[in-house]
Amino acid sequence: MKRFIQITAGALCTAVFLFVNTASATEGEQCELDFNSLKDTYVNSNIEATVIQSAQTEMEPLSLIHLNKNGIPYTTWKSLNNEVSGYSIRKNKGFDYNQNRGFVGPLIWHQTLIWDKIFSNESNLRGYDCSILGRTRLAGRKVTVLRLSPVDEIRYGFIVSKDADTNLPVELAVISPNQSIVAKFTVTAVHSTAALNLSFPDETFDRIEKMSSAEESSTPVVWPELVIPANFSIKRQGEEDSSEGDKISYQIFSDGIVEFKVYKNSKSSMNIVSATDGTLSVMRKNSKHNEYAVVGEIPLDLCSLILSKISESR
Repeated sequence: MKRFIQITAGALCTAVFLFVNTASATEGEQCELDFNSLKDTYVNSNIEATVIQSAQTEMEPLSLIHLNKNGIPYTTWKSLNNEVSGYSIRKNKGFDYNQNRGFVGPLIWHQTLIWDKIFSNESNLRGYDCSILGRTRLAGRKVTVLRLSPVDEIRYGFIVSKDADTNLPVELAVISPNQSIVAKFTVTAVHSTAALNLSFPDETFDRIEKMSSAEESSTPVVWPELVIPANFSIKRQGEEDSSEGDKISYQIFSDGIVEFKVYKNSKSSMNIVSATDGTLSVMRKNSKHNEYAVVGEIPLDLCSLILSKISESR
């Protein structure tokens, strides 16, 4: 009888364990389905929205226009403070503009680029655990809240709230490894629009893309002096012209959602070693003969890890 009870108890524990694992796996799979469905809806949508961007104590209202014309997504962001300026992208490539100054030029970094990347149909959840936190009301709408947590705990995580009725994003919060909010984007108003007239014609995108093209290698190999976390892979490498006319080598890495860029240049004196601005981190470090700089949407501690093998003694 004792032996029978032991066998029965063991079988029961195994069944409970399998049930818990299956339930957990099913929840993760459902979360990924919800996230992918949200991306598909957003990529194929034609909308105009007002988005409040908040980082630390600062808040800024922005205009977002997202269009899908002939299967190609176009996104234009515009500041609602002072000058009419922002950026426009076509399939995640584009340019900055300032209508007050009649300026159109190369795309620089913006806080909202992380929104564009995470809701792009090119993003993937490699190295992220997806979980459904629950359902609530946000900005007057019923939402489902999804959490994307990096498995290595050295990258940013994301909390995404999606509208239960429209399946569009209502809020994106970027979470640091210490669980603080680095940046947040909240949609306060949204309505449908027609994809008849793009904010900028395709000719403008083509012209800027040709001007911004850099010399890139077709077979990139990671520089051995860098420490690249397992969930990142090299995407491109090449050279850019500096303001002094020199060639600066670079490598670009991605985890499927965010990117960072490593520059290698001739050694120089450094006034600023590191800095952060919302989701963006910058760190510079000298070796014996070169200066390295990491720039990207990653925490500062991750920048430090990437450059940890570099020292002025070698």
